[in-house]
Amino acid sequence: MEIIFIRHAEKRELGEDPSLTERGIKQAEYLTKELSKFKTFDKLYCSDLDRAKQTAKIISKKIKVKPRIEKSLNEFKSETLKENRSNWDNKEKTHYKDLISFLKRITKNPNEKKKILIIAHGITNRIILSFFLKLNMKRLIQFRTRETAINSIYWVEKFKNWRLKYWGENNHLPKRLRQSEGEY
Repeated sequence: MEIIFIRHAEKRELGEDPSLTERGIKQAEYLTKELSKFKTFDKLYCSDLDRAKQTAKIISKKIKVKPRIEKSLNEFKSETLKENRSNWDNKEKTHYKDLISFLKRITKNPNEKKKILIIAHGITNRIILSFFLKLNMKRLIQFRTRETAINSIYWVEKFKNWRLKYWGENNHLPKRLRQSEGEY
C-alpha cells in the first residue's frame, strides 16, 4: 500500500474557511499533471475545508476518482505540534482520535496493492507522518511543506513498517507558482 498525502493549493488569507486563489487553482492544475504519473488511485479523501475540497475536485476530474469528504483530515491548530497531548483541549483530542481511527481504518490491510490519495493540510499531514513513522510530534514543526507538496509513505511487509518515500516534493510547480523563501 502507498499513501500519497498532499497539502492543499494556495488559499486566500481572509475568512474562516478560505477558498483557493487564482494562483492556487493553477497550482492544483499542475499537481494534477504530476499525479497522472501515478497511473491509478484506489481512493481519494479530502478534508471538509473548502481549500482541500477545491483542490480535490480539480484533481478528481483527471484521476477519475470521486473525493470522499473526511472531517478528521481538517486542519489542526498550530499549537497542537508544540504542546503535549495531555494539554490539548477536548475538541483537539477528539479530532486527533478521529484522525487516528480513520488512518487505521484505511490501512487495515497494508499489504493490499492500493494507492490512497489524501488532500489535507500542513499540520494534519505532519500528524499523519508522525503516526505512521512513529515520530515525536513536537519535532515535526520543522517538517513544513509548501502548497501542493506531495508526500508519500509505503508499507514494507518484510519489516512490517511504513517507510517515507518522499516529503515536500513540489518540483511539479513552475517557479512562478512556488512560494518564495520569504513567504515560507
